[in-house]
Amino acid sequence: MTESSEERLIAEQYLKEMLRADDEGDFDLYIKHFEEKYLVNFSKETFLDDIESMHVRNGLNLGYEFLGTLRNFKVDNLDVFRFVWKGVYEKRDAVIEIGIYKKNDIWYVIQSSVH
Repeated sequence: MTESSEERLIAEQYLKEMLRADDEGDFDLYIKHFEEKYLVNFSKETFLDDIESMHVRNGLNLGYEFLGTLRNFKVDNLDVFRFVWKGVYEKRDAVIEIGIYKKNDIWYVIQSSVH
């Protein structure tokens, strides 16, 4: 295993939860691993609008394949680990990026995007 194995396992666990939240429209599950300060401008309505648009464009998620890591960066002096998967959806494939960091022994998501 590589030195980022723990980080990758955490990121993949969060990815699974977020994909389920996307498919079910479950806002609380989606934001479960974000710090509140990063959710100030992200409401349930915004989430539901984003999910509706994503479902129209992509369909539901059918699975994913790990592609690799991206260069880490720092936020508030914390290391952000970035991972990329190929998301397999009903209508097309997409790239999914998840960024996580550890603060006070708790892992958080800071980035989740589908391209």
